[in-house]
Amino acid sequence: MNFRYNHSPFYYKRRRTREVMVGPIGIGGDNPIRVQSMITSDTCDTEGSVRQILELERAGCEIVRLTVPSQADADNLPNIRNELKKLGSKVPLVADIHFTPSVAMKAVEWVEKIRINPGNFADKKKFAVREYTDLEYKEELERISEVFSPLVLRCKELGVAMRIGTNHGSLSDRIMNRYGDTPQGMVESAIEFIRIAESLNYKDIIVSMKASNPQVMVQAYRLLSSRFLELQMDYPLHLGVTEAGDGKDGRIKSSIGIGSLLEDGLGDTIRVSLTEDAIHEIPVAKLLADKFNHQRFPEGNGNGYAEFRNPYSTQRFYSKPITIGSQTIGDTNPVRVESVLPFTNKDEFVAKVDKLKKFAANSLLELEFISVSYPIDQFVREEFIECAKSISIPICVQVDQLNLLFGDALEDLKVFPKVVLDPFQHFSNENTLIEFLKEREGKASTELLVPSYQIETLKGLPELLKSEGIESVIFSLKTQHILHDYRKLAKILSDFDYPIILYGEFPNLETALYESSIGIGGLLVDGIGDVIRLNVFQAEPEESLQLGFDLLQATRLRLTKTEYISCPSCGRTLFDLQSTTARIKEKTEHLKGVKIAVMGCIVNGPGEMADADFGYVGAGPGKVHLYKGKEIVMKNIPYEIADEKLVELIKQSGMWTEPTKQKVEAG
Repeated sequence: MNFRYNHSPFYYKRRRTREVMVGPIGIGGDNPIRVQSMITSDTCDTEGSVRQILELERAGCEIVRLTVPSQADADNLPNIRNELKKLGSKVPLVADIHFTPSVAMKAVEWVEKIRINPGNFADKKKFAVREYTDLEYKEELERISEVFSPLVLRCKELGVAMRIGTNHGSLSDRIMNRYGDTPQGMVESAIEFIRIAESLNYKDIIVSMKASNPQVMVQAYRLLSSRFLELQMDYPLHLGVTEAGDGKDGRIKSSIGIGSLLEDGLGDTIRVSLTEDAIHEIPVAKLLADKFNHQRFPEGNGNGYAEFRNPYSTQRFYSKPITIGSQTIGDTNPVRVESVLPFTNKDEFVAKVDKLKKFAANSLLELEFISVSYPIDQFVREEFIECAKSISIPICVQVDQLNLLFGDALEDLKVFPKVVLDPFQHFSNENTLIEFLKEREGKASTELLVPSYQIETLKGLPELLKSEGIESVIFSLKTQHILHDYRKLAKILSDFDYPIILYGEFPNLETALYESSIGIGGLLVDGIGDVIRLNVFQAEPEESLQLGFDLLQATRLRLTKTEYISCPSCGRTLFDLQSTTARIKEKTEHLKGVKIAVMGCIVNGPGEMADADFGYVGAGPGKVHLYKGKEIVMKNIPYEIADEKLVELIKQSGMWTEPTKQKVEAG
């Protein structure tokens, strides 16, 4: 398999694509990464649609999408267009089409771009199981070409662009039965439609590979980019995590999927899909795009590093198990979270530990490690050491002062199950480092925290440690370029089995959320990392702890709370998605590890819910279908009692637990 999908996994360089014009807005080529969104208004509501389009345009949205599910919606597009023209709006419009080629033929007359989903544009999804012979498959493609070609020719004639938007959950039966519910199936679905368009000499195409699971989404875009390289295709990419949800979780999922792909140099336009008013999507999307539109990145510093993983699947890098106090990392143990706890005296330390423990208990999280800076003041240090002995949670210390690594101070360090140090700053040569590590071997572990500018110096160290029989060593980096530098570290360690701690320092919680999602979240998708440690200077330790577990939840590596898959509202939505999602969350947020999908319409039905345990899907005005997995188990339930019936279904399935009535009070 060809693992090449970008310029390099080890440095940033944007993939060069063709320019596709959407009205006056260029996507791809030398253009910046463009920001777009979708209104939630009914497209038959001219006033509401125009108001939302103008709000998005004023907020910095460069392209706006409307859903066009019926002929009536298509018929109203001229009214929307005329009102926008009167008000001086120049934002390009996109018609979102599902199921109805005839509607697309009407809509194309009034928009700058058409979005079609190859899974349902010319196919009906019946979840049928059958085998296609090569001849039958070819006949199906010929049938699809007959349906699709008129739209392609009209787009070509009018100069209208097209997005071929594959969704993980809405692949056709034909694709599912040949390729399965896989990133490969997503890619081949899009390429079939691209080839039809190319046969008609039409190339004003943008492509997307959306999924609600960031792992699947990232793998699909990488695989698509690889196939484009093989086929010498250069179409721009539209990035998005679909059904990302709302609030902090929606922003984390979107940043992991979109941000890590942008770091890979992939992506020309983005849409952040939140179960919130569309206006709230724009600041998030702009923050992600601006990072790559306005910042300078070091280029070409990946020389000497070769691909070392399968970028199209998540397989955790193996590392040998290392015990740190009462916890074990590496091997098949879950990725763990280490909390950073600043303090100035013993009393403050005790109070902060107590507060952190109570927060973890109330949040159903595990407090696994506590990391502190080793006190310089001798009196504070002596009190701290005595206190640390009485705490059951492993206390890990970062040592900055050289004199604390030798003599009597070395004996004091044996109290702590992990010591963190910079091997190049604290030791004059490899021999003194090896001597120190041998002294600790078999008694406690040592984390080597390496500054990013020393990565090249690090290259021979793992082999030396192995030759000296030193096993209890963990590696981490201090870097601003988390994704690329940690991949270099993982490459260096790929022939060895030392665990890796993903460490990030951030000034505040908002920066930490986005930057850790892009860097650390992207590494978790790659299967890299055994521990997460976030040091957020202007945040409480509890907030950093929660963010660490949120990253693991978003990458589906460790579910510590209920997982919600909820689509952004649109004109197809059959109930108020935001209030419904909030209400369902209130009733079910204590169900640790249960995955619940809240979908506004049948278009986002069982396929889009992917791996959800339960689904709550709009079936018609005032009606809801309830799903268990991909199977409808309760049909056309009145909206007023649907919440109650969902809880009943979860209980019948044996996945319900009663919420804890009392929480541990913080001190």
